[in-house]
Amino acid sequence: MRRYLFSFFLLALASAAAAQPVSKKGEYYLPREGDWALGVNASPVLEYIGNFFSESFNPAPGASYPNNNFAVAGKKFIADDLAYRGGVRLGILADSYRSFTPEFSQEPTNTTVEDTYRRTFTNAFASFGMEKRLGNTRIQGYYGAEGVLGLGTEKHVFDYGNSITPQNTNPDRFEWDIQFQNDPREATSVTETGAFITEFQKGNTFHIGARAFFGVEIFLFPKWSVGFEYGFGPMFTATGNSTIISEQWGTPPGGTSEQFVTIVTDEGGSNVFRLDNDLNGGALFMFFYF
Repeated sequence: MRRYLFSFFLLALASAAAAQPVSKKGEYYLPREGDWALGVNASPVLEYIGNFFSESFNPAPGASYPNNNFAVAGKKFIADDLAYRGGVRLGILADSYRSFTPEFSQEPTNTTVEDTYRRTFTNAFASFGMEKRLGNTRIQGYYGAEGVLGLGTEKHVFDYGNSITPQNTNPDRFEWDIQFQNDPREATSVTETGAFITEFQKGNTFHIGARAFFGVEIFLFPKWSVGFEYGFGPMFTATGNSTIISEQWGTPPGGTSEQFVTIVTDEGGSNVFRLDNDLNGGALFMFFYF
């Protein structure tokens, strides 16, 4: 498959290098002042085309994001060779789950109570910069710089139908698997000490950075291109402390008797600074100009 894709690109590159920037119908291949552009990941489409040269199954092409931040990428040309560029993402997830457990009663009963698990994620990302174009043929280079901002939040909340009381010190409650956004560890709503988590507030994550970039675009059709991009720059990521609130029947610190106890546990955050090369999204991109 990679061999066929590589051959396809060599043919496209040779064709673009030899062709003029205006089609036989008088259509401009290259972007011009006033044009807008929208970018997507080119890999699904190119893989689909490449499969025509093999006996492999040809899945339908898709349009995914051109970067790992799941941001919509766009450009606005203020001159034939100069453009503003940016990316934006606003992702909000709010879902809830419920389960039923037998209701605690000192008298026989067949009723149940509801336990619920709610989680909310927020992911915001924005980038903005300028791009300078090089060349007058259908193979164009470009370079520029942009700034990057990102914010992520995460919260998990548990509500239980059976309360912890002196008559019911270890109530029947559903044990939920906590579905984190990026945390790879496995955890449930019941801690190792038997406490029931009521709230798990992950520390907010903030990203700020800048990158210088350069890349190449090949205009295969009028106002339709594929290309790749590399970049270099600093990125600072700060993750705040996480807070876990849980409850159980036990003896509090310094206490002498068992009672209802609320436990607040803090988990440390982190700060990360990185200065390195990057590959924009790890894949080829495709831009449409209009």
